Amino acid sequence: MANRNQVLGQVTIEVDGDRLPTSGESTLQIGGVQRENVPGDNDAGSFMERTTPARCTVALLHRDGVSIASMRAIDNATLIMKADTGKTWVVRGAYFCDASEFGQDGKASVIFEGQPAEELL
Repeated sequence: MANRNQVLGQVTIEVDGDRLPTSGESTLQIGGVQRENVPGDNDAGSFMERTTPARCTVALLHRDGVSIASMRAIDNATLIMKADTGKTWVVRGAYFCDASEFGQDGKASVIFEGQPAEELL
């Protein structure tokens, strides 16, 4: 059982069972129902809902064996983010969305999107 005082510090990210070498700066937007304000002439507080995808930005260590070009083909994958706090999030139907530039700092980042993330309890 995780200590209640511990905050998220490290994650492990897997895509279809392959662990990605992360640099400690990855993020996850869990997606799901998003509410958007719909203003009226004389009313406030109305909204509409829409479902947004999960979005995982994976900060990679760009080392031998990491091919950003081959990641472009990832589609309909299962992405799992495990935190050192004991929490696990699963993004089903994940697909490669975008990649940033990389350079001499040894890092690169890629973005995956998919169905809203599920927290495993």
